[in-house]
Amino acid sequence: MSLKEYIFNKITKMPIWLNILLLRFNCVSKFIYGQAYLDYKNGLYNNAIKQGGYERQLLELLRVAINDVVYYSERYQINDVKSLDDFKNNFEFIDKDIVMAQWNKFVNSNVELLQYAKGTTGGTSGKPMQLLMPKNRFIVELASLHYYWEKFGFCFSSRAVLRNHKLDSGFIVNPIMKEYIFDGFTLTDELFSILYSTMKKYKITYLQCYPSSGYEFANYLKRNKLDTKFIKAFFVSSENVLDHQRDIVKQLGINYFSLYGHSEKLVMAGNCPYSDYYHIMPGYGYVELVDQADKIINEEGVLGEIVGTTYRNKGFPLIRYKTGDYSEYVYIDCKCGYKGMALNKIHGRWDGDKIFNKDGSFVTTTALNLHNDLYSVIEGLQYIQNEKGELLVNIVPGESFDCTHEMRIYEHYNEKMNGDTHIEVCRVDSLKRQSNGKFILLLSTVN
Repeated sequence: MSLKEYIFNKITKMPIWLNILLLRFNCVSKFIYGQAYLDYKNGLYNNAIKQGGYERQLLELLRVAINDVVYYSERYQINDVKSLDDFKNNFEFIDKDIVMAQWNKFVNSNVELLQYAKGTTGGTSGKPMQLLMPKNRFIVELASLHYYWEKFGFCFSSRAVLRNHKLDSGFIVNPIMKEYIFDGFTLTDELFSILYSTMKKYKITYLQCYPSSGYEFANYLKRNKLDTKFIKAFFVSSENVLDHQRDIVKQLGINYFSLYGHSEKLVMAGNCPYSDYYHIMPGYGYVELVDQADKIINEEGVLGEIVGTTYRNKGFPLIRYKTGDYSEYVYIDCKCGYKGMALNKIHGRWDGDKIFNKDGSFVTTTALNLHNDLYSVIEGLQYIQNEKGELLVNIVPGESFDCTHEMRIYEHYNEKMNGDTHIEVCRVDSLKRQSNGKFILLLSTVN
């Protein structure tokens, strides 16, 4: 258990009344997030409309990669990248398969690796990929996220959270992050009644959730004709957003913010109160959209693959990395001040497919993600469901996979799913794919 998890467990087990009291006294974000967070976020405001102002950062990262990272030093020379045009003309695209096949060559041996932490991609394409990320990455992540949220009036505000926590009953309070956390796996009217009454009682004006769980809650609000004037916005992420999910929330007079990001942390984008298009965070990473022939797209409405390049991860730099996500190119000049390339709907890894319990309730594949250490001992994972309340989890075991890992996997899914759902974990040699070779995380005949 990490120190962060230990502190969270200790705090949330304190009496709710005490945590609510502590939350109300928690009013200065600088004390929680630190001065570096504030400095970075202030920089976002100062440079938000300077979409072309990050070329220097990109070129510096490229120089570090060519000098210190074997994969790039074997292929490029410093003289190859004196300008942005040089970068576009000389650097080839990479993808997950390339990185996984030559993982050690992407590690910068000249950085202090103790300042980096291991993580993984979400595993939505079979075998997850290991990553190295700076331990202080939270500064960039939180500051960028809050920069978007503040367009909707957020200011170190309390928020309700309906995502991937499974609770025995009621809710818990995290006074440090100012969160009222609810069970994201029991989406019933009883749970929604508690969520709504708690938000109204404590004047909580923001809900952070998955698009699917937000949609279910919005349906409850509409069905019961409840007052929603005090709710300012739903903050959603981690799944594709469907039009009907956004529309029902907006029909209730509530703003809807959708965030696009991914585990490799190369691209972040989100909408604003004036537009549903995804505004690309300019200081987060360099973003391109390419067609099937790897040609850069700059024509309205053309669908392409999202490609990202890190600005900051010198320990494990991914350059012109194909994310596996797709979107249509749009150019906008928005009332919020954003001007430049934006993304339309996101297509790809965020399918958020539903796995049903016997009683008809469901859990999305996003919410079922395993812990990173379990992903590291398997070569692939796939869900198969042909009947509600019956789930087959096919695992391609790695060399170090043993019965202990299998037991932990059973415990993980039994904790996430309802008790009336039968779960079977099966070791297999390979995972099923479509006739065109495309992998699907969930194979289901259940509607």
